[in-house]
Order: sequence, then structure tokens, then C-alpha cells
Amino acid sequence: MTNSSTRFRILIPCDYSEACRQALDACATFDWKMPVEVLILTVQDPMRGGGYGENADKLLTEWLTAFPAGIPIRRLDEKGRFVNAVLKVLTTQGIDLVIAGTRGSRGWDGVFVGSHVEKIVRVSPVPVLAIQPRQHLAESRDIVVPIDLGQEPGELSKCLAAIRKLFGGRFHFLYVETNQAGNELTAMELLAEYSRKLGAGNYENAVITAGEVAEGILKYAAQVGAGMIAIGTMGNPDPSQMFRPSVAADVVNHARIPVFACPLRQWESSGPQ
Repeated sequence: MTNSSTRFRILIPCDYSEACRQALDACATFDWKMPVEVLILTVQDPMRGGGYGENADKLLTEWLTAFPAGIPIRRLDEKGRFVNAVLKVLTTQGIDLVIAGTRGSRGWDGVFVGSHVEKIVRVSPVPVLAIQPRQHLAESRDIVVPIDLGQEPGELSKCLAAIRKLFGGRFHFLYVETNQAGNELTAMELLAEYSRKLGAGNYENAVITAGEVAEGILKYAAQVGAGMIAIGTMGNPDPSQMFRPSVAADVVNHARIPVFACPLRQWESSGPQ
């Protein structure tokens, strides 16, 4: 854990939307395997004219009743831009995991460019669990893990250990071949070698051909009936990262199942122990 307490610390950024409610419900009903503490962050954003409405606080108080009595809940309020406020709290409060609701898939022509969740996934130095509408968070029997063969296996293996501790399940290591002329057999051999280095156990390998990496990930997840997608990110808080192409952000925008976005370069010093 990144914080000094004995509890796994979860941050739920809340803009009083239905997306916030689904993140709260997912966190409240999941069977956590360790003691957790939940921090609810609301932000007074000067760019949002008129605030959130007079009934916003009443709604949030009502939504929080879904949590069991044994889970400590602390509310935080910050002023400033929403994503900047989230990054600040991640640092000051020793957060282990962010849970955020999305507004669901609209197909490839309806990308939520600039949405809070998309930006947080791109720049968060800690894992982000994106919850889609009408999705119940549970231990996942099948978790699709896209593989970048150019990434060091050690950076991903620590993330996988943390995911398995939280959610259990079997990993589907997936390589997406975007070159229609690519050799699938060669790709499978490279993937098999990479998977052995991960040392994860209880997994299977797959290679799929698709025009875009995100498209291939979503297609394969649907084929195997996966309950979650776990994908690596760079976890770079540089604001310029918010606007660069990101496979993880594309997957979050279009997935119909929960997505666990893991900042690979941060796992040497963070994550559940």
C-alpha cells in the first residue's frame, strides 16, 4: 500500500453525476479482501458555472448509505480544475486506487474526449478502475490483459500480482496484431515467451488481428466473455499527456466491462503489498 495506514485507501472523485453513483455502488458492494478506507472527493471547479445544483449534497449523502458500516468514509472538498484536484489528493492522501464511473460506450464515433475519467486514466500515478453503466464489480473469472511485447515484463508482473489479489481470476494475455500481413505463429511464440517471464500462473495466450489495438482488445474481451480488462499506462502526470493518443483511454471510452488501468512505471513503489 502507498499510505502508512493499515487500510487500502480508495479515492472516488465525484461530480454528483450518475457516473459517480455507479462508482460508489461498485465500491460499496464489492467484497474487499483487505480493510479499506474510502475518500470521496468533490471539486469546486471555477470552469463549471452554476455549480452542481442545490440538491447535489443531499444526493451524495443518500448514495453513501450503500456502504457497509465497517468501511470508513471521509469526504474531501477541493477548489480548482477537476483533474488537477484529483492529482493533488493522490499525492497528499496516499491513495492506492481510484474508482471512477464512466458514461458508457457510444461506439467509435462517440469518444468522450476530454472527459474526467479519460484524463485521469492518462495521467494518474496510481491504478484507476473505470466502472461502466450497469456493471457490477465482482471477482472476475476472466481478465483480458493486452500485451506490449516491447514493455519490460517486470513492470507488468507486479501489477498483475496486485490485480489477482484484488479480483482473482484467470488472465488472458492478448497480443493485437495490426499488420494484416503479420505472422500470427511468430507472434504467438513471442507472446508465449513473454508470458512465461511474467510468472503469473493460471493464464492463456491469444493473438488477434485488428485494424486498431483498442478495437482488437474489445473484440477479444467480448469473444471470451471477460469480466474485466487490465491495461498498462505510463502514469505520467505531465498535463501534455492528457491529449496524446492513448490505447488505455480508448478502451475505457468504449468498453462495456470494468477496466483496470495500471501505471506500470509506478509499481516498484506502490500498489497493494
